[in-house]
Amino acid sequence: MVTESVSVSAAQAATPGMLRRVEAVVFLTVFLDLVGFGIVIPMMPFYVQSMGGSARTVGILLGCFSFTQLLATPLLGRYSDRHGRRAVILLSLLANAVAMVLFALASYEKMLPLLFASRILAGATSGNIAACQAAIADVTTKQTRAKAMGRIGAGIGLGMVLGPTLGGVFSGLGPWVPPLLAGGLALVGFVGALVAMPETHPPEARAQAKSQARWSALQDTPRRKALGMVLGLFFAVFLSMTTLQVAFALVVQSRLGWGSKEVGYTFAVVG
Repeated sequence: MVTESVSVSAAQAATPGMLRRVEAVVFLTVFLDLVGFGIVIPMMPFYVQSMGGSARTVGILLGCFSFTQLLATPLLGRYSDRHGRRAVILLSLLANAVAMVLFALASYEKMLPLLFASRILAGATSGNIAACQAAIADVTTKQTRAKAMGRIGAGIGLGMVLGPTLGGVFSGLGPWVPPLLAGGLALVGFVGALVAMPETHPPEARAQAKSQARWSALQDTPRRKALGMVLGLFFAVFLSMTTLQVAFALVVQSRLGWGSKEVGYTFAVVG
């Protein structure tokens, strides 16, 4: 993390054209990322079930993704502070594409260990949304930041509408088709970011980040009590969301006879 003065000077240096370009690439990146996420996550229990796993296996699988994400995201955030946002965004998108190809192969061959490897790789490199938010913060001021962050939220929301819908539609073509589609979308996002995404983190900010102690930025954060309340709220929201991802498909399959298409459409409505 960098000081406010460096962030403000970087935002003031950003031209309107650069701001629009960054916003467009970030919107596309998070949109495609959440489309891919929404394609496979609602139907994850069906994939595990087809490979001989149980409801507990589904929970462990999603837990592996979240655990590796927990370990890796702070490291990716620190790397983006020291070396720039663009590298982290590109790494995350490319690794997600590879993870989805492994997912498709696992579903085709019905190999549960390979499915675990896919989700662990995806979790370990899932730092692109945080890097995208940091890139927006780099090129905006206090007056424009909330509006720009809102566009990221819009991209996430649209992705969570379209992703489950596509997953439900294409699941009828074969279980490996939705993850392949998700991998293709991640690759499109990678190419778009490679071509159009500028580096938003200025060299002076990167130099300052390298000089900070590991925990000094967090210790110096103002209004730590308010930050703790926000983190607690995020924890509660995502606790309920991940519980739904594990249980919903299995419950409606058992009680209502629903399949992947109905589950995908329901998650699209939620999105």
